[in-house]
Amino acid sequence: MRSLPVTLKSVDVSLVLQMVERATRPASRRNYLWLSKSADGWLYLLSPLIVALCSSVAAATQYFTVCGTAYTVERALYWTIKNTTRRLRPPQAIPGLRSVIVAHDRFSLPSGHTSGAFLFITVLSQTLSPLWLLGYFWATGVGTSRVGLGVHFPTDVCAGAALGTSVGLLISGALL
Repeated sequence: MRSLPVTLKSVDVSLVLQMVERATRPASRRNYLWLSKSADGWLYLLSPLIVALCSSVAAATQYFTVCGTAYTVERALYWTIKNTTRRLRPPQAIPGLRSVIVAHDRFSLPSGHTSGAFLFITVLSQTLSPLWLLGYFWATGVGTSRVGLGVHFPTDVCAGAALGTSVGLLISGALL
């Protein structure tokens, strides 16, 4: 018997199918949904206020400037990449796959939730404290949840993580 070659696409598809299957368990589904919703954007909007309450107005102003600039750059790159690559989401690319949630837009690459989460943690760790690097565990969970919910391939999540982290480092380095 001849085995099929292992390709990035076959690994991507296999991981999506395994993780979506796991989402049929109530606890996994609940965790995936919670992690995904935690990166919907509300936390990012509240963060300057939280920073101001926990430190100083000067720190909050600096954080707000870096964060606002970084999100402007990241979202522009995100939409350009997404609408240039036009990669279909798993339910459109894998026959018979049903995602747990309905995505807000049509294309898959890169994962915007993941990009935003990694950007957020990168900016926090660069502007406030290296202790925020622990937030990468949460950001990774956000990316994992997007695969488990069936709306992204693992490579979409990796691209989102790379985009968010690199823009965060670039803008923090330029403005701090």
